[in-house]
Amino acid sequence: MQPFIFSGLSRRWRTVSLLTVAALLAGCASQQNLSNTATSNISWQQHQQQLQALTHYQAQGQLGYISPQQRFSTNLQWDNAPQNSQLQLTTFLGTSVLKLNITPNGAVLVTENGDEYQGHSAAQLVQQLTGIELPVNEMRNWLIGLPTGTKHYQLNQDQQVKWLSKNINGQEWTLQYLAYNNQLSPALPTRMLLEQGNKKIKLMINRWTVPQVKVK
Repeated sequence: MQPFIFSGLSRRWRTVSLLTVAALLAGCASQQNLSNTATSNISWQQHQQQLQALTHYQAQGQLGYISPQQRFSTNLQWDNAPQNSQLQLTTFLGTSVLKLNITPNGAVLVTENGDEYQGHSAAQLVQQLTGIELPVNEMRNWLIGLPTGTKHYQLNQDQQVKWLSKNINGQEWTLQYLAYNNQLSPALPTRMLLEQGNKKIKLMINRWTVPQVKVK
């Protein structure tokens, strides 16, 4: 199956997208030490317990992707619930690029043209249909700063994950957490850089919608 690689995007959108992804990726160097000043003194164990209790959340922001095959930037919305999650990418004009629904029974991906595809592996479905390699299953917890599935991670001075790495199907993925919003409870990431080989994925979360979680 040949990936469609967002073939429906207009030339104008591609130009804007390339400029935006360049700005997103350039921001990695300048924003590495960014964090809100309202930090807490909770331990990593307490912070981890808060994140584990965060079974419902919505993240809204931007995703920038760069690889030898393609470069683009889109709006991102990730909705997570205990039994399902949904990833939606849209253009800055609100046009849908893709919508991915993940349940315990598998995944369904709807392309920008409205075509619907099903598969057992969300990551494999995204890669086959779009050409994008993204550890979708792991990102469900990694997005909130929970290093599920890996023992290779490092904490920052605020007892939050600074970076993590994991080998997935023979590929080594690393995720850097460049900034957190420490005014949220629990504190959640706002800038992340995911890398594998010559692929870079920059994530910027502008808005988190989460229930309040108390420290035990």
